[in-house]
Amino acid sequence: MSEDPENLAWAEFSDVLRLSGLEEDGEPHQIPWDAARFNTDHPLVDIGCGSGLSTVGLAQQFPDAEILAVEPDDRMRSLLMLRVAERAELRDRITVLPESILDAWLPTQCGGALLLNVIYFLGGRARDEFWARMAQVMVPGAPILMSRSYGGVPDKPVELSMIRSARMGRHEYQRWFQSEPVRDGRVEITNIYRVLRDGEQVREIVTRVAPLGLDEDLVLGEVPIGTFGIEEIDERYFAIRRQPDIVR
Repeated sequence: MSEDPENLAWAEFSDVLRLSGLEEDGEPHQIPWDAARFNTDHPLVDIGCGSGLSTVGLAQQFPDAEILAVEPDDRMRSLLMLRVAERAELRDRITVLPESILDAWLPTQCGGALLLNVIYFLGGRARDEFWARMAQVMVPGAPILMSRSYGGVPDKPVELSMIRSARMGRHEYQRWFQSEPVRDGRVEITNIYRVLRDGEQVREIVTRVAPLGLDEDLVLGEVPIGTFGIEEIDERYFAIRRQPDIVR
């Protein structure tokens, strides 16, 4: 067993596990593209897009739109760059931005954004800065399609269990998950990645992070109402929609 404090394992294992879910379940979480009502007359932004699965999905859903893919982690961004480079039909209209969403260059007018889980890992001041930045660049009616919270800090530990497995060649890849409340409103999340060959474990990587246990009500309560409206789309997503500015 080896510890992975920098979460290198996510870059190595996440796509093989998520893509196996695609084959079994179809599009992950069935992103409600139509209900979001993106404005494709302006660039669309994928915020914290990781290896680019969501970026490719966004580009394929809107084949005439310009896409801005924001990913500050250099390991995940390397996978993102490769995923875009391999697709000649996407290279001309996807721009990869290496900074955080608070620091990245953005056009003065954007037609919508994907915000999948990222908001729940930002500190309070960073969340305030995020909404101020989005107010500057989103055109009226543009949505920020935001995934819903996993549920804040749990009252008791979540026991270790396997949540996904996939096969590649002779290897079976497993992801095991557990969590428990810790200090200062944080929750420690442990992921264990196990590699089996012919049923025998040959490798194990453990990762631990302790993000703030932000619940949905807290995050939604920080959205500047009047500048944005909040629309509950389904059990997985909100659309945080830019409202027209009031002219007096």
